[in-house]
Amino acid sequence: MRVLAIRSALLTGGLVLLLVAVVYWLVSTIGGRDVLLAQIVQRLPANATLSWQKAEGPVSGPLTMHDVRFTYDAIVFTAQRVTLEPALLPLLGRHLRLDALQVENATLDLPASDEPFELPRWPDSLPQINPPLALTANDIQIDGFQVSSEGEPTINIRRLRGGLQAQPGSLHVQELVVDSDRGRFTAHGDYAPADNYRTDLLVTAVLPAAAGRTPARFGLLARGDLDEMDLGLGGRAPGEVRATVILRGKDRLVSPPVARSGPVMASVNRPQWQLRARADALDIGLLTDPQAAPADTPLALQLQVDGVGGDARLRGELRQGEFSAKVLNSRLRVEDQVLDLDPLRLELLDGSVVARGTADFNDPANASFRFATNARGLQWGSPTALAADADFGLAGTLQAWALIGNATLTRDGEHATLTLDGRGNSERMDLKALDVAMPTGTLAATGRIAWAPALAWDIDSRLAGFDPGYFAAGWNGSVNGHITSTGGARDDGRLEATLDLADLGGRLHGKPLAGKGHFTMSGASPAGDVARYQGELALGIGGSRIDAKGSYGDRVDVDARFAPLNLQDLLPDASGTLRGTARVQGPAAGPDIRADLVGSNLKFADYTASTLTIRGELPWSRGDGQLAIRGDGLALGAPVDRLAIDARGAVEQLSLSASAGREGLASLALDASLNHRGNRWQGTLSRLGVDMERGADWNLRAPAGFAWAPAPNGSSVTLEPACLASTAGGSLCVNADWPRRGLSVVGEGLPVALVEPYLPEREHRPPWLLRGELAIDAHIRPVGNGWDGQARITSAGGGIRNSERSRTELLSYNNLALTATFRPQGIEAEFSTGFIGDGRIDASLRTGWDAWSPLSGQLSLNTRELTWMELFSPDIVEPTGRLNAQITVAGTRDTPQLGGQARLADFSTELPALAITLREGNLQLDAMADGTARIHGSVRSASSAGNDGNGVLSVNGTLGWKGDDTPLVLRLSGSDVLVSDTPDLRAVASPDLQLNYQIGQPMRLSGTINVPEAMVNLEGLDHAVSPSADVVVLDPVNPDEGPGTPLAMDLRITVGDNVRMKGFGLTGKVDGNMHLLARPGRELAATGAINVAGEYKAYGQDLTITRGLLSWSNDPVSNPVVNLRAERVIGEVTAGVDVSGRATAPQASVWSNPASSQPEALAYLTLGRPLSTLSGDQRGDLNAANAALTAGGGMLASQLATKIGLEDAGVVQSRALGGSVFGFGKQLSPRMYVGYGVSLLGTGQVLTLKYLLDHGFDIEIESSTLEDRGSINWRKEK
Repeated sequence: MRVLAIRSALLTGGLVLLLVAVVYWLVSTIGGRDVLLAQIVQRLPANATLSWQKAEGPVSGPLTMHDVRFTYDAIVFTAQRVTLEPALLPLLGRHLRLDALQVENATLDLPASDEPFELPRWPDSLPQINPPLALTANDIQIDGFQVSSEGEPTINIRRLRGGLQAQPGSLHVQELVVDSDRGRFTAHGDYAPADNYRTDLLVTAVLPAAAGRTPARFGLLARGDLDEMDLGLGGRAPGEVRATVILRGKDRLVSPPVARSGPVMASVNRPQWQLRARADALDIGLLTDPQAAPADTPLALQLQVDGVGGDARLRGELRQGEFSAKVLNSRLRVEDQVLDLDPLRLELLDGSVVARGTADFNDPANASFRFATNARGLQWGSPTALAADADFGLAGTLQAWALIGNATLTRDGEHATLTLDGRGNSERMDLKALDVAMPTGTLAATGRIAWAPALAWDIDSRLAGFDPGYFAAGWNGSVNGHITSTGGARDDGRLEATLDLADLGGRLHGKPLAGKGHFTMSGASPAGDVARYQGELALGIGGSRIDAKGSYGDRVDVDARFAPLNLQDLLPDASGTLRGTARVQGPAAGPDIRADLVGSNLKFADYTASTLTIRGELPWSRGDGQLAIRGDGLALGAPVDRLAIDARGAVEQLSLSASAGREGLASLALDASLNHRGNRWQGTLSRLGVDMERGADWNLRAPAGFAWAPAPNGSSVTLEPACLASTAGGSLCVNADWPRRGLSVVGEGLPVALVEPYLPEREHRPPWLLRGELAIDAHIRPVGNGWDGQARITSAGGGIRNSERSRTELLSYNNLALTATFRPQGIEAEFSTGFIGDGRIDASLRTGWDAWSPLSGQLSLNTRELTWMELFSPDIVEPTGRLNAQITVAGTRDTPQLGGQARLADFSTELPALAITLREGNLQLDAMADGTARIHGSVRSASSAGNDGNGVLSVNGTLGWKGDDTPLVLRLSGSDVLVSDTPDLRAVASPDLQLNYQIGQPMRLSGTINVPEAMVNLEGLDHAVSPSADVVVLDPVNPDEGPGTPLAMDLRITVGDNVRMKGFGLTGKVDGNMHLLARPGRELAATGAINVAGEYKAYGQDLTITRGLLSWSNDPVSNPVVNLRAERVIGEVTAGVDVSGRATAPQASVWSNPASSQPEALAYLTLGRPLSTLSGDQRGDLNAANAALTAGGGMLASQLATKIGLEDAGVVQSRALGGSVFGFGKQLSPRMYVGYGVSLLGTGQVLTLKYLLDHGFDIEIESSTLEDRGSINWRKEK
C-alpha cells in the first residue's frame, strides 16, 4: 500500500507538473497561443466566425492580433490591430482582467433591433448590466472605431481613453473620455442596477458645431437610488439650459404633484417625481446637425411635470419669435403599455387645442388607438385674420385605422368647411375625401399616399371656385381647375414626380385667371447620374401674361416671355412691372443667354428697384455678344442704389465694364476681362476706382490678374497683387490663392487723416487735425470648417489737434499694435500702445464667432496725461491727474459680464469760463458680478483767483449694461460748492441731484438745489448780440443733426437771503423757492415765488423797490406773474411805478400820493417837481421817459394800423409840440403822406403833411395847437 501511495503521489505530481507545463506552454509560447486560438475558433457557435491575419506575442500578453474579423449573425466587428494584456489568474474566478486593451481602426456593424416597440416600464426600462463574465480594463486605448447600423453610420470614435469595471449588476467607469464625430464625452462614476439601481455618475458632452458657432455643451449629474434619486442637467445650446429631476420611492415630496390630488403613496415601483426644465435660447440644430445654419430665433421653453409612477401632470410654455404656445394643466398616463391623454390642453394662435385619447401597445404589431383633437378660436394671418375651429379623430388599429374630421374656417364673416376622410394601415393611407366648401365654390381631392415599402403618391383634386385665401392670407380668389400629381421612389433610389395643372380659370386677387401647366421630375439616382426636370406654363392673371417652357438636365433649354408681368397680380406684397423675354439654351455647364427685360417700380419684401433693364445676347463660347444691365433706385441689401454692367464678347472670352454707387456714400467703376481655358477661368482687372463722397478716393495702380477654377469639392481663386492708392497717400494691396494659401491684405503708409471726414463735425470750428500713418498686414485661409490667419495693424505714432496753431496734441499715441489671430474655434485679439507720454493701454480678447460664444478679455490703462479730456468738453483746460483701469470681460458676446475697476485720482482742471478750479478729484468705478458697476468719487471746487469757497461735490451711482432698465443712475451732492467765481457771477450752491439715464427714454433729473450765496452782475452777463432785421438764417449749422436727448426734470430750487444782483440800475437781492417740472415735448413749467428787494435807478433817480414778486403756478418758467412796485418820496409827495401782469404782456402804471395825472406823477417820479415847473430840456427828458413807458403801446398800435390799412401808427417825435405824440398816418399817393398825432403830455395835437419832390428833395409841414413849422429836406442815399 505504501508503494501504491508513493506511486499515486508521483503520478499525481507528474500530472500536475504536466498540466502546469501544458498551461504554461499554452499561455506563454507562440505555439501554445496558436493552439489555444484555434480551439477558441472551433468552439464558436455555428453562426459565429473569428479570423485574423497575423498574431504576435503569447496569450499571457501582450498579445497583438492584426486584421481581426469577428462575426456573429448580422454583427460584424473588424479591427486593424488589437492588443491585449490579460491577467490570467482572475480567469479562474470567471473574471477577465485586462491590464491593457488597445484597438486601432476598428468597425462594428450592428443589425437593426428586432425588439417590438413598447412603452417605458419602471424600473425595467433602465439599462441592465449583464456581461458573460466580470471584466476589468484599467487602461483602454481605442484609436479609430466606427459603429454603424445596417451600414448606416452611427458614431465614429476617433479616440477613447479610460477604464471600466463591469460585472453582473454593476458598472464602474473610470475617467472615460470619448472624442467622436458626435461630440466629446466624458464619464466617471458608478451604476449598480443590482443594488437598488444605486447611481453616482457624472457625464459631460460637448457636441460638434460648424466653424464659428458655439457648440452645445451639457453636464449630467445623477446620485441616489430608487428610494431617493436626484438628477441635474445643465449647459448651453447656445443659451442656458437647465433641468432637474427629483425622484422619491419611499418618502413623498414636500409638495404633492397636483393640488387637491389627495394622499400620495410612493413606492419603488411607483415613485413620486418632479421634472423642472428651462431653456432661454435653444437651437435644435445644435443637437441634431453640426452643419445646420443658426436659428434666426431660438426656442425659449419652460416645462413643469409632477408625477406618480406613470401618471403625470404637466404644464409649460414655448416661444419662438412671435409664435408662442402654452401647455395648460394637462394629464398623461403610461401604465401597463397603455398611453392616455386625459387631456392634453394647448393654448396657441390665440385659441385652444384639446387632445384626448388612448393607445394600447400590448400587441405591438397591431396596436390599437383612439384619439380626438378639438381646436377652437385659432387665428393667423394679416392684415385679414383667418380663424378656425376643427374636430379630428384617429381611431383603429395599426393595420386598419381611420382619420376623420372637419373644420370651419372663417374670414371676414364668411365661412368655409373642410371635411377629411382617410383610411389606412401601417404602409399607406387611402384618401377617400378631402372636400372644402366655401361661398365661392369647392375643392374635392382623392388619392393614395404610401410610405412603405417605398414612398408613392397619386393625388387628384378638382377646383370649382376654390378660394385659397382661407388657407393663405392675402390670396383671396375663386379658382377653377384640375390638379393631379403622381410620383414615388423607384427601385434604383430615383425619385420621380409629375404635376399637371389643367383648365385653370376663375379669379385670384380679384383679377381674372387662366392657364395650364405641366411639370415632371426624374431625380438623380444614388449611382450619381443627372437629375432631369421638364415643364411648361401658360398663365394669364389680371393684366399679366406668362409663357414659359423648358428642360434641365445634361442640357438646359428655358424660354420665358412676360407680356407683361405685374408683380402685384401674383404676389400680394409685391408691386411693379416686368416686361420682355428671356432665353437660356445650351449645355447645362455653358448655356447661351439672351434677354430683353424691362422692369419698373419693382418691389418685393425689402428689395426694390425703380428701374431695371437687362438687354442683349451673350453666347457662351463664340461670338460677339453684348449684354447690358442697368438699375436705379436699388435697395438690395447692399450699399448700392445704382448699377450699370456692360458685358461684351462671349462668356468664355468676356470684356466687362461696371459701375455702381450710392448717393452720399461712394461710387465705384471697374473694367475687366475674362477668359475660359479648360476648367479654369482667368482674367485681368484693368481699372478699379472708388470715389468717396467724403474723404479720399482710391484707384487701382496697375492691372491685376485673377483666376477661378471650379471643382466639385471646392473652387479655387487666385488674385495677383492688386494695389489701391489713396489720393490722401498710402496704398492697400490684396492678393489671394484661395483656399491653398488664403487671402493677404497689405496696407502701407495709410494716413490716419483718412478717417477725419467720418469724425463728428465740430460746430462752428475747424476740423480735427490728425497725425500718423498706419500699416496693415493681414492673412487668412480656410482650415477644415474654420479659419486660420492673422491680421496686424501697426503705427509708430500719431495724434490729434484741434487747430493749426495748437502747439500740443490733445491725444497722442506711440508704438500702436493691434493683432488678431483667427482660428476655427474663434478669434484672439491683442492691443497695445503708448498713450500720451508715459501712459499705456494693453488689451486682449478671446471669443468665438457667434453671439453665444464665451468671452474672455481684459483691459489695462495707465496714464498721467489727461489732455485728451478736452476732446469731450471745450470748457476744461489742462486737466491733470492719474487714470488707472483694470477691466475684465467674461460671459458671452450676447451677455457680456464686466469686472475690475477704473480709478481717476488727483484730478484737477481749470474752468476759465467759470473762473474756478476743480481739484482733489477722485472717481472710481467698480464692476460688480450682477452686471452693474458702482461709481463713487468726489471733487473740490475752488476759486481760480484764490477767493473763499472750496466745497466738495460728491458723486455716487451705478452703471448697468445688461439691460435697458436704468443703466445709469448718478447722485450729485455737496455743500457750499463754488460753481462760478467770475466778475459777472459768483455763486455757491448745495445740490442734491439724481440723474437717471435709460436708453431710448428721456433723461430724468430730480432733486434739490440750495443757493445760499450769489452775486450777479447783470450788465456783465448781458453779452449776447441779436441778429439785425436784415439777417436771414438760411440753414442750421448741421441740418442732419437730430434733436438732443429729451429731458424730464423735477427740480426744487431754494434761493437764500444772500443772493444779490447788480446792474442796469438795480442793486438788490432775491430769495424764494421754485419747483421746476419738465416733460419732453412740453415747455418748462414752474411753481413757486421769487422775492425781489433793493434799489433801482431809473430816469436818473434812485427808486426803492417796496414790493417785488415773481410767481408761478404751474406756468411756463419764462412767463411768471409780475407784481413789482418802485417809488420815491419828494417832500410830502410819493411817486412810483407799478408793473403787473404776465412777463410776456406786462402792464405799467405811474402813480403819486396825493393822486395826480399820469404826466404829473411821471414828472414827480423822474424829476422830483410838478409838470408846470419844468424847463424845455426837462420836458424832453420827461417825454423820453414817457415814450419808454409807452413803448409797448407803440408796438400794439403798429400791429393795429396794419389791420385797418394804415401805413404806420405808434409813438413818434413831433418838433411842433416838442415831445412825443401818439399818432398814425397813411401814404395817399407815391409822393404825398398825411399824419395826425396827440401829445402824450396832453399839450395838444399836430397835423403833418409830407410831399416828395425830385432829386431827393421833400417838403414837410407841421401844424399844431402850439406852433406851425415847415422845412425843406434833401437826402442822398449811398
